[in-house]
Amino acid sequence: MRPSLLPVKPISQLAPKPMIMGCEGVAAAMILQYNHHSIPASDLMKQWPTHPDNPEIGYVGHPLMIKPGVHQTIFPSALVPYLQQFDSAIIDGSGQPLSYLETVLDGGQPVMLYHTHLGVPPMRRRFKTSSGLKHWVSNIHVTVLIGYDDRYYYFIDPLWMQFHQLLLPALWPSKRQIHRMRKQRLTKSYDAPGRMCLYKQS
Repeated sequence: MRPSLLPVKPISQLAPKPMIMGCEGVAAAMILQYNHHSIPASDLMKQWPTHPDNPEIGYVGHPLMIKPGVHQTIFPSALVPYLQQFDSAIIDGSGQPLSYLETVLDGGQPVMLYHTHLGVPPMRRRFKTSSGLKHWVSNIHVTVLIGYDDRYYYFIDPLWMQFHQLLLPALWPSKRQIHRMRKQRLTKSYDAPGRMCLYKQS
């Protein structure tokens, strides 16, 4: 049986501007645009909260470049309050198991998902921050969960497109950015960084 996938329009983090560290902003823009808020990802990232070293408080670094020695991301705890100015129904769903998020999809809403990049094993690191020493999974990536079936989860990857078994950079927005991953593998990939996600509450 073919899965029923939510009609989220893919956006690439590499085009038209290469936001190589901007998967969070691009994924958030997909969620907002799906819900009829016409906000470009680049505009979204110009105004979001920032912080020198703690993604629990704001985005660390700059989406256009890699900043060594820090955890270059923004967690839902900082991103959700910002997104609520565009849509007050956006919530931080962190802590929910992936199986529960199927009910969010059933309700017609995609989920912005934090998990290890391409489902690989987690790389755990210690980071010095102004809030103290933090232990985080460093190899995270953010995608948009849009569907599932008995064996697979389906998501849009802002960074990668797939041609059969070949992975290539998503140099333009395409339906080839829709990937599938076995449920057990994505569950482990999502659980490892701490089950972080956000979505619009129906």
